[in-house]
Amino acid sequence: MVLVNPSKQSPHTSTGIQLRRSDFLDRVDPTLGLYCGWLVVAVAASVPLGTAASNVLGGALLVTLILAGGYRAHWQRWRMHPFALATLVLCAIIFLAVSYSHAPVDEILRALKKYARLLYAPIAIAVLVDERWRRRALMAWMASMLLTLALSYLHAAWAFPLARSTRENEVGDHFIFKHHITQNVMMSVFVVAAFAEAWRLRANADSRWRIYAWMLIAFAAAINILFFVWGRAGYLTLFANLLVVALVAFVAARDTRLTVVAAGLIAVVITAASVSDSLHQRFHAAVSEVESSQERGIATSIGQRMEYASKSVDLIEARPILGWGTGSYAMEYCRIAKSPEWCKLGAYNPHNQFLFFAVQFGALGLVALLAWLATAGMSMRRLPICEQLVGFALLATLVVHSMLDSPLYIVTEGTWYPLMLGIFAAGAYPLNKDKARSATLSTAGHSG
Repeated sequence: MVLVNPSKQSPHTSTGIQLRRSDFLDRVDPTLGLYCGWLVVAVAASVPLGTAASNVLGGALLVTLILAGGYRAHWQRWRMHPFALATLVLCAIIFLAVSYSHAPVDEILRALKKYARLLYAPIAIAVLVDERWRRRALMAWMASMLLTLALSYLHAAWAFPLARSTRENEVGDHFIFKHHITQNVMMSVFVVAAFAEAWRLRANADSRWRIYAWMLIAFAAAINILFFVWGRAGYLTLFANLLVVALVAFVAARDTRLTVVAAGLIAVVITAASVSDSLHQRFHAAVSEVESSQERGIATSIGQRMEYASKSVDLIEARPILGWGTGSYAMEYCRIAKSPEWCKLGAYNPHNQFLFFAVQFGALGLVALLAWLATAGMSMRRLPICEQLVGFALLATLVVHSMLDSPLYIVTEGTWYPLMLGIFAAGAYPLNKDKARSATLSTAGHSG
């Protein structure tokens, strides 16, 4: 999907929707291509707010993409893009592992449905060729996070009934639309996104009040994680992302001023964290859970995770190359679990994405997952510095989150990570414009 000026379009080109046309495989329908762009933006905006909306919009995006045609143009885009190819390979391994899985059909179908969301990455890469569309998608997600942040602070003063924490009677925990872990990991990336937006405005010599406003938003988002929403995962991803900002500033940008500002932001957040009673309590609880994991394993979250990891390693050792097959984890874990109670607790996933993949898809799947992450990192290196900040923060968040849970198997996170990685990666490998112009057409200002 590439931009051309409508005044230069072929006289045979129509702006209406044409489902029966000779160049259906070669060229994307301009109108449906435009709809695809807006649907990607809508999905990006909906992910932090509600699963139902993102599922409906995602389905509409898939149908529209199929009807829009231009499959050869999409393939041309994907074959030039390592991250898109890595995603397709990862999906192929998951699909092929069905052939040797002995899991129940419903578990296999559940796994395929969950991991089908990985395809948001190549879809975003195909649709968001124009930088303006990538910008719209990013700002749509940021607008939803800004709404979440504002409502979270409002909830601290008034526990309004629509908030998720109110419905679940979580006193003192101010998460709004999703689980507190989901909100925190997204908010930790939003901290970097707000900071990067402030730095982008500074580079463009924008008005100072807007720069200061985004800096204030970044600080407010960090404080929200540390003081208003519970969850160790959010603390870890926040600190990981602040380190990413410092590393990108020092290594990639080689900008002394950016490095100093990043270091100052880290110092302020660390100072704030040092007086957070919630953070101290959660940290000491984690240490206590590790120390007592043998005696109290089933009663603590860390003790449970250590048991899941131990049994996962046993399963991996039994079938190290190809694993047990798609959707097999629950059945195989329960087969070797200590008791029915342990089976009930740990059958969903081992709370570690890498172990989860290795059990089902063996070394082949684990290598494919690591290659997927590596090619995402390669894509981020090719972006402008402000996009690098957010892209690497997103990637660091995924890696840290994957060590604590199986985010690609959770509906919201399984949509958010591939979609956002695809949005950023879409700008990394631009098409050859001369070849692309002959393959696809679109309306000006839109990716189609």
